[in-house]
Amino acid sequence: MVTEKRPLTPEDIYNITLVSDAQIAPNGQWVAYVETRLDREANDYRSSLWLLSRDGQMRRRLTRPDTRVSSPRWSPDGKVIAFLCNRSGTDQVWRIAVDGGEAEPVTDLKEAVTWFAWSPDGQRLAVVSKVPAEQEPSTDVVHITWTRYRSDGNPGFVGDRKRQIWIVPLDGSEPQMVTEEAYDHDWVVWSPDGQWLAFVSNRTADRERNTVSEIWALRLEDKTIVPVATGERAYFHRPSWSPDGQRIAFTGHQEPWAGSARNDRLWVASLGGNDLRCLSETLDRAVEDSLLTDTAGSTKPGLVWSPDGQWIYAQVSDQGSVHLYRFALDGTAQQVVLGGKRRIVDFSMSQDGQTIAYTVADPLNPCDVYLCAADGSAEQRLTAVNTPFFDGVFLSVPEEHWFTSAAEDAQPIHGWVLKPFGYEEGKQYPLVLEIHGGPHAMYGHAYFHEFQVLAGQGYIVLFTNPRGSQGYGEKFLSCTRGAWGKADLPDLLGAVDAVIATGMVDPERLGVLGGSYGGFMTNWVIGHTKRFRAAVTQRCVSNMVSMYGTSDIGFHFLEYELGGTPWELPERYWELSPIRYVQDMETPLLIIHSEQDYRCPIEQAEQLYIALKRFGRTVEFVRFPNESHGLTRSGKPRHRVEHMEHILRWFQTHLGAN
Repeated sequence: MVTEKRPLTPEDIYNITLVSDAQIAPNGQWVAYVETRLDREANDYRSSLWLLSRDGQMRRRLTRPDTRVSSPRWSPDGKVIAFLCNRSGTDQVWRIAVDGGEAEPVTDLKEAVTWFAWSPDGQRLAVVSKVPAEQEPSTDVVHITWTRYRSDGNPGFVGDRKRQIWIVPLDGSEPQMVTEEAYDHDWVVWSPDGQWLAFVSNRTADRERNTVSEIWALRLEDKTIVPVATGERAYFHRPSWSPDGQRIAFTGHQEPWAGSARNDRLWVASLGGNDLRCLSETLDRAVEDSLLTDTAGSTKPGLVWSPDGQWIYAQVSDQGSVHLYRFALDGTAQQVVLGGKRRIVDFSMSQDGQTIAYTVADPLNPCDVYLCAADGSAEQRLTAVNTPFFDGVFLSVPEEHWFTSAAEDAQPIHGWVLKPFGYEEGKQYPLVLEIHGGPHAMYGHAYFHEFQVLAGQGYIVLFTNPRGSQGYGEKFLSCTRGAWGKADLPDLLGAVDAVIATGMVDPERLGVLGGSYGGFMTNWVIGHTKRFRAAVTQRCVSNMVSMYGTSDIGFHFLEYELGGTPWELPERYWELSPIRYVQDMETPLLIIHSEQDYRCPIEQAEQLYIALKRFGRTVEFVRFPNESHGLTRSGKPRHRVEHMEHILRWFQTHLGAN
């Protein structure tokens, strides 16, 4: 009996399982991974650690789904899996024997553990955790003396207690802090001989203000610190030792202030850093995952060396896909054949280098675990966790297009169209234009729940990668510098015109929405055209001048993106502020913002709301308490559902639906 499929609703987010962090056992026979679900009753995330045989026939849960776990990592002998778990109230390292038994805590530090790594002999862990406070504060008054006093996603103020590296013996001995308290540390990895730790830090004199990210190495015997890739031009991440311990690979570039406005490239260097070399110079793509979606598990994929030291495996973002590449030391780059248009979310390699486990997302499936040979052949899918649910609901298959920008240069612009539930040829539908954030991120070949809900409720959904997006080369990526809104608006409008020209869109029922930079662009769009009948701006930017001093990244991010400070370029800051054009905004606007958003502070929304009220425009303001900039990706489940419900309500009110 065939059951008719139904359209998706906002609450269907509770029915989706997120798979992440596929970690293959050293012997290649098992894969550990994490399954996460949004718990309606608890209004929280619940996840558990699973174990899967390489043939997919045996699958069992290792931990109870009553807490949140992440980052499973096998012991070198393959007998134990360590992982992060918040069962004690903060993330600490736990471990569980693969052959059975209950999980047990390994660390009990006063602050949360943000990173850990096994020593090669399996006797110790290197973990990253803040220095604990010496005593409870005697007052609730906050005394600030540092520049970076807030960070989005942190509920309070960022103090001067830095993240340190601790060595945790597994015999029950006391953890020992092995780094200096003046610096933050992250992404710690052991050398193959267990004598050194490579890590990420910023040890420059101007570290409080700059965005430098350096690679250093610590010799455990005497705490000697040796440079690997350092200095005021360093913007490097994710170190990984070669199997012979002679080199360290990492990603990044040499323009720290540019951040994501430059391609992360692949580099290698030795201790001392005198032989720094870029391996991906000829590949005009970012060696990282730049794809945006609202359904992905927590994962931190790094770089993986083949056991013979001849290849380094890494993710590469390219035209809406995230591929797995391997790079030789002579700069040769090969795409590992893992299918076509999709996203490789994370990956790991067996000890003999013969098998890769990885998590895959595509437009119709949030994620599943796969295996293949090291050259990408013999792919097999090991899980299908969402198949029973998705078999009963309508999913719109994205139609890929290359549109022509409305700018004079007629730049080709990559994009996709989702047709609505019940689509009929010859009928016209309302269209919603989705604009991504960043601005240097990309949409692409991955499941996006918000898009599918809108399509399920009767809207054509258009999403594109205009100028400024990752995945199309650095020239394309840098087009928006000093030209936010100006450079990319013609790209967006060209795509809208092309879809209207097909005859399936009612040109009198156009909507637009976006978050972060997409919120900026939504504001910019309705200040520069009256074509849209409804708009939703989320976690937006409206005033560049105040953004500079209130955003956690404003003082360096905007200096690069706009070309200087507000007092050096006051005209540019005001010219590129959407609120400058508020008198021209006539489109009904819904403003959605999180009250603890420190990336795009809520004052950005408040200014815009009051200005529009002053002009008597149709505007509403929805505030989400106790949420950060990541509301739609990591916010409380109930808030994520309400967020989508408000978007639907607004478009149904002002655009209708078929």
